Amino acid sequence: MKLTYAILLSFFSLVLFSKVNAQEIDLFMDFEGGLRIPSTLRNFHEELAEQIPFENVETTGNFNNNYGFVIGFRINKNASVFFNNRVSGAKSSVADYSGFIRLTNELNAYTFGLEYEILLKEFEKGKVNFGIKGLVTSSKLILNSESRILNTVQNENVEFTSLDFGGAFGINYEYPLGFLTVRAHFDFNVYYGGKLKLKDDNSGGFLTNQNGNKVTTSRTGLIGGIGFLLPLSK
Repeated sequence: MKLTYAILLSFFSLVLFSKVNAQEIDLFMDFEGGLRIPSTLRNFHEELAEQIPFENVETTGNFNNNYGFVIGFRINKNASVFFNNRVSGAKSSVADYSGFIRLTNELNAYTFGLEYEILLKEFEKGKVNFGIKGLVTSSKLILNSESRILNTVQNENVEFTSLDFGGAFGINYEYPLGFLTVRAHFDFNVYYGGKLKLKDDNSGGFLTNQNGNKVTTSRTGLIGGIGFLLPLSK
């Protein structure tokens, strides 16, 4: 709820403090995918997988990429407020005649952001902008352990949360197509913090690795997206 209020407040602030003479408001939506640099979260899942007391454990994903969507408003061609949701994860499993063991780590992120764009190059049709973003991300990590060995069944969930602060810079390309404008962007995100704290725990418990170091969401990485702009007012 607080995040929703923050989005509305920022949107109206942008409207009020943008150039007053000509309010141009666009709705935009993008689909995104990204790659992360090596992270403590990836290493943590590898440590968990190594603790499975069986051979031939198979790991897929391991936070190598993430995907999601973006929705937001742009005012006067250069100032934007947006919300995005991205998900990433890792899974390790092994199975034989006696049963199976499966470890699943899922990371969900909800980001509120502001962007300012600077025109770099305008073509007869289309243009290229340089974008600078400020980002605040609320993350939730769900650790799930599920097993069935002979007649013994276990299923456990543990949740961790974090609040991450970051910024981004990148290139945005736009091409008008009828009443819509198709757009694509390529960004590099840099985040600070992101320590994962046990949900609903007031004792200060954090997720740590085997060395006792705190595990972070490690959201720094490359992001690309494609979507459209729909004019709402001119």
